[in-house]
Amino acid sequence: MQGLQGLKKSIDSAGDLKSIVGTMKAHASSNINQFQNAAKASREYRRVLDMSLYVVLSGEEKIMPMEELEKGDIIHFVFGSDHGLAGRFNERIVEYALQNIPKSKDHKVITIGQQALQRLRFDLDIIDSFNVPQTTDSISSMVTNLLVRIDELRDESHVSKIILYYNKPKDNYAFEEETETLFPIDLSKLIKADINWESKSIPTYFSDKQDLLADLIRQYIFITLYRTFCYSLASENASRLSSMQSAEKNIEERLVELNQEYRRERQNSITEEINDVISGFKAIRKTVQD
Repeated sequence: MQGLQGLKKSIDSAGDLKSIVGTMKAHASSNINQFQNAAKASREYRRVLDMSLYVVLSGEEKIMPMEELEKGDIIHFVFGSDHGLAGRFNERIVEYALQNIPKSKDHKVITIGQQALQRLRFDLDIIDSFNVPQTTDSISSMVTNLLVRIDELRDESHVSKIILYYNKPKDNYAFEEETETLFPIDLSKLIKADINWESKSIPTYFSDKQDLLADLIRQYIFITLYRTFCYSLASENASRLSSMQSAEKNIEERLVELNQEYRRERQNSITEEINDVISGFKAIRKTVQD
């Protein structure tokens, strides 16, 4: 059993830890709003791109379905986090990736975040890893870096498909695992999309069709990666917030126990001191009487 001094140190340490957890909660809560707002904006921009691609492709007689594309390497991007203390955020996306990525030389993996790298490096063929941007401003530069790496991979060998694995936020700080094909874009699906126009006629364009289509596809891939980062970061911070809430509750319960134990020990110490005083007084009185 700890003494009074030991209990006081434990109470102070628990109080300091509670303060740190509170700061982490506030930071995670702020980040959730930041990344959710960015994700919402990216969804709106993605919708504009869908409409634009629909306009450009509406006159096409036939578009090759994705199933008929040439075979080649498949690149898998797994989005995790750089830091821990995020509940089961990394464990869930890693388990999901392991269930869906075949162990084959044609399947190559790029991890986003050191936590995902450490959990996957012994099971899958990791060809590269990137850190996780921590602000919406730094997401754009990271997406640009990923696009450069994708271009390098396509120069080195034929890449038939690029697949994204990430956690997507839900209501009440929950999240779910998600898979999305980044490349190739299913253009045949886009031209069949049910798009409602405010006018009775479909908009037209005056630029060169191939140049415009190439530019729209680049933007489409960019905004898809950007949105994926936003989803993953919002989920990471939601998981961290939930984890910190549980930790805060446990710390509060522990503080109650420590304070109760401290009061008991203090009372026992006071009682012992009183008993010593009484015993000393009795001994002195007996000596005087004798």
